[in-house]
Amino acid sequence: MSSIPSHQARAKRVDRFMAFAISSGGLTIIGAVLAMLLFIMKESVPLFLPPQSRSLGTLQTAPAVGAWADESGKAIVLMSRTEGVKALRFPQGSALAAPSDGPALPWRSVTPLNPKGEALVVGADGRLFFTRMAWSKPAGENDPAQWTLDPHWQGGPSLDMGAGQILHFRLMESGGLGGGSAMRIVSSTQDGLAWAETQLDAAPAVLSWRPVLRDPSLHATAAAWSSDGRNLFVGTSEGRLLDLDPESDAILSSADFAEPIQSLGFALGQSSLLVGGIKGKLAAYQRVRVNEAFQLQAFHAFPRLEGPVLGFQASQRDKRFLTWTPTDLVVDHLTTERRMFSARLEGPGIAALAPRGDLILHASAASGAMRLWSLDAPHPEVSFGLLWGKTHYEGYEKPEYVWQSTGGTDDFEPKFSLVPLVFGTLKGTLYAMLFAFPLAVLGALYTSQFAMPRLKNAIKPTIEIMAALPSVVLGFLAGLVMAPLLERMAVEVFVFPFVVLLLALLIAPLWGRMSLPFRNGYGNGREVLWMVPVLLLAVWLTSLAGPWVERVVMGGSYRTWLQTAMGVTYDQRNSLVVGFAMGFAVIPIIFTISEDALSSVPKSLTSASLACGASPWQTAWRIVLPTASPGIFSATMVGLGRAIGETMIVLMATGNTPVMDWSPFNGMRTLSANIAVEIPEAPLHGSLYRVLFLAAFLLFVLTFILNTVAELVRQRLRRRYESI
Repeated sequence: MSSIPSHQARAKRVDRFMAFAISSGGLTIIGAVLAMLLFIMKESVPLFLPPQSRSLGTLQTAPAVGAWADESGKAIVLMSRTEGVKALRFPQGSALAAPSDGPALPWRSVTPLNPKGEALVVGADGRLFFTRMAWSKPAGENDPAQWTLDPHWQGGPSLDMGAGQILHFRLMESGGLGGGSAMRIVSSTQDGLAWAETQLDAAPAVLSWRPVLRDPSLHATAAAWSSDGRNLFVGTSEGRLLDLDPESDAILSSADFAEPIQSLGFALGQSSLLVGGIKGKLAAYQRVRVNEAFQLQAFHAFPRLEGPVLGFQASQRDKRFLTWTPTDLVVDHLTTERRMFSARLEGPGIAALAPRGDLILHASAASGAMRLWSLDAPHPEVSFGLLWGKTHYEGYEKPEYVWQSTGGTDDFEPKFSLVPLVFGTLKGTLYAMLFAFPLAVLGALYTSQFAMPRLKNAIKPTIEIMAALPSVVLGFLAGLVMAPLLERMAVEVFVFPFVVLLLALLIAPLWGRMSLPFRNGYGNGREVLWMVPVLLLAVWLTSLAGPWVERVVMGGSYRTWLQTAMGVTYDQRNSLVVGFAMGFAVIPIIFTISEDALSSVPKSLTSASLACGASPWQTAWRIVLPTASPGIFSATMVGLGRAIGETMIVLMATGNTPVMDWSPFNGMRTLSANIAVEIPEAPLHGSLYRVLFLAAFLLFVLTFILNTVAELVRQRLRRRYESI
């Protein structure tokens, strides 16, 4: 008797330990899931942090007409009509070594330095020079004090243009007169606009000017060359934006800006034309093909500024650009239309944006005081509206949902819309469930209620083994075997269900005419075996009927028929392939859980139903199926979660193109597949990197909501049928 208390005490200690271990394990799992969620949130939250800027002080310099910041942010170049080129160390403001040669001072005309450090200068003797700022640096030297500015002057032709100033120039690295580096210039003259072309390595003695825009009703105020130098964009005081052919002086297209145009410029890539008005209106235009003709299209608008827009300068890293007026200095992003920086000014001057877009400077034309700011905006190309709304991108006729994270050039405009990825996820899941759900549930219903025990013991383990198939193997088979096979036999695949149905309708009455001993001996619980010859017969008949249907109904080619009759293009790796392949991965999950739920229905319910005169099928459909509906619903939700998160099958079995089309003959890209494709190429902590984490967070939340709703519905169904 004395050993009983010690035995009970030991059992209690074991119980307490196991309760603690189980509780700790459960809490650890919950904590790990929450930690993963928090980490994903931490990596995606910086996408939505506002840009940060701060003043870096003021430097006193001579009044400048051009400014340029080195990409390193350690040096600044200023151009003055009276003092030529100067270089300053940043942020100390000390002078750096700069050559004293160049055009004769004082300069008659100077174009503002563009983001590449290029400018045109007309010297006191009337000769035109081109310069591109560069630095002579000792190998591995990062101290600007050891740098020497090397403007590298080229050209030297004399101008014969009358009173006026150079409005814009375009350097073409190849082509032009005789090949090599050529330059096109547009200038204002007493009679309007004129343009000239010169070869940098073989400059003529005198430039020959050709007039453009001879319409006396239009008065040009600003001009800019296209990226290839073949088109000249002109802004007028009448508020018209013109696209001219300089060779023929023909107006190719025009747009109404609604106020006199003061300045023209370009964003990175030279595709988006920035237009500033005399009253502060700010917009972006593009030359886009519409109905076989090019048109000027306004596709971005920005908050209005105060006063006339004096100029633009674009970043060389992304689509942000600097704009200034006599009273305002702002930085906007072209794609998202976000205003990233804003400062008040005390008068007109010249402004510059560092190539990286992280340094802003403004030199006053009156006092020479140069103010500087830093700008920290690591993800300007991402916004909530861009992720979830339609955005008007360069080269597109209208706003669209687009995912395209990389391009062939550095001036590519990233497109991070998540809508096509969510759409693709839902589309792939839908087609997979349309294939898997009826087969799995009806198969579970037959196995649990009608199949004889021996047959059931063979069917259930076989289907459960299917769950062990790696998804990469299913994707491999789907992409390399199923997709080409379906392409060759697409018509047969669609004809096959109708042939099976027709055979079933023809053969089913024959079963009722069989003798009762035969039906009892070979029918009950073995019906599935009789379907094997029926299916084989259906396959044979389909192989005969498919080519006939394609030839007679579809004119000999189903792909041509789909294109002409329905406007649908057939892609080899499409949603049907994904649906079939992903269905094989989902069927074992839904079948196993559903079969367990159906087998758990008390026998007393089925016996009572049969005793009341109901047939086995009536009992299964009206008694067993509703009673087991909570378990079947849970099985469906688990399978749905598997389909939503599937990666390899979608990645290998579809074209992986982020298109928004419900057609079963087109592909798609899902959230999970997109993460798998893009993450190896995503720079650490870059915009693409964080957008992919946001996609992972979205997938996590989507699955969590789905499981939560499933549990609520399951509990409701359970309460509804627990009294049966």
